[in-house]
Amino acid sequence: MGLALSLYNDVSSEGPAFCVAVNGLSIVTRWPAALQAELALNPLHRILAGWFLMLLAMMPPLLAMPLMHVWHSSLARRRMRASALFLFGYCALWMAAGPVLWVLALLLQFTLGQNVFIVTLLIALVWSASPWHRAALNRGHQPQRIGLFGWPADKDCLTFGMRHGLFCIVSCWAWMLVPLVSGTWHIPVMLLAGLIVLAERLTPPRPPGWHWLVSPMHFYTFVTKHLSERPHG
Repeated sequence: MGLALSLYNDVSSEGPAFCVAVNGLSIVTRWPAALQAELALNPLHRILAGWFLMLLAMMPPLLAMPLMHVWHSSLARRRMRASALFLFGYCALWMAAGPVLWVLALLLQFTLGQNVFIVTLLIALVWSASPWHRAALNRGHQPQRIGLFGWPADKDCLTFGMRHGLFCIVSCWAWMLVPLVSGTWHIPVMLLAGLIVLAERLTPPRPPGWHWLVSPMHFYTFVTKHLSERPHG
């Protein structure tokens, strides 16, 4: 459903996609003017709605294991409530991160112009290979004790959702940034980024260190080929 809604949001004249690149902002010489122009084209409520649809399309596979932990750790009569509190805490952090990533994506577009996609992809690859990314993934694998009764149980579910969301943001932010600068390729790039973060999430915990998803040499070959095939003028 999330993907279907994202597709609708991407083509509907009533609500253009959150991640559509804004042509012409590179000629604006002042960052505040660029930000004001973007907000005029995409008001904050539309940005947040598009971001929520993007989360709805990408995040459900990532939440299967922590939701199962919350479900099986709660009394039968509290399972729906526990799951809702976990999701609320998780989504609250991601919704707060959305505008920050949106501003960062706009800043990258404003600064890098036509090279923004390649540079953002490089950032995501380097972050995925870094020990800090692996440390965040390891923390995201750790379950949390869930109480059985009353407010302590509710608090455990809410804080577990927020804690899981925090480490999910730390591990996934770079790949979530890539679709935001992909323009008309937003939907396929979003699907690819979703598959990558899911594959990373399914890897077992291991000591933090540099682990390359794609070798730097292969990425350099891809970039130089892309730049050489770009029409000049």
